[in-house]
Formats: sequence, C-alpha cells, structure tokens
Amino acid sequence: MRIIALLWRVGEEAFAEIDAFAWVQRWEIRRAWHTHTYRDTRFDALAACTVCSAKGRCPTGLPCRRCRGTGRVNLLEPPASRRPERPSGGRA
Repeated sequence: MRIIALLWRVGEEAFAEIDAFAWVQRWEIRRAWHTHTYRDTRFDALAACTVCSAKGRCPTGLPCRRCRGTGRVNLLEPPASRRPERPSGGRA
C-alpha cells in the first residue's frame, strides 16, 4: 500500500503545473496514479450542421451560411445572421 501511495504522490507532484493550468481553463481532469487526461468541455457544445449535413457546402456549392463552411456549429454561440450590418426586426 505504501508503494501505491508513493507513486500517487509522485504523480501528483509531476502533474501539478499542468493540472493547475487545466483547472484555470476549466478543463475536465481525469486522474490515475500514472496518467492524467485533460479534456476541454466546450467540445460538448459542437454539433453537426443540419443545414449542410456536416459537409460545409450547400447543394449550390457555396459555403454553408449557418456553419460558415466548417460543417459543425457551436451550440453556445448565437446562430450566424444573414446580414450582420442590419438589425433584425423593427423599422430601420
């Protein structure tokens, strides 16, 4: 049992700086005695674009407006507007 505790403590000291960085970035940290795995939880907000079927291009061949040609959308961001220079709704 002492060997496991020693290995765990050595692993914690070896990963301390990286863990601190990941914690500040609000990443998910999974720990084992010999490995630490980091994951940015913002990846959970990515989804395939339903307009272009995740291809990035519309049937016309132009880049998809909704995903801006990437094939994926971020669910945390507002959708891309058609004309950002004009406010939507109301009178101008």
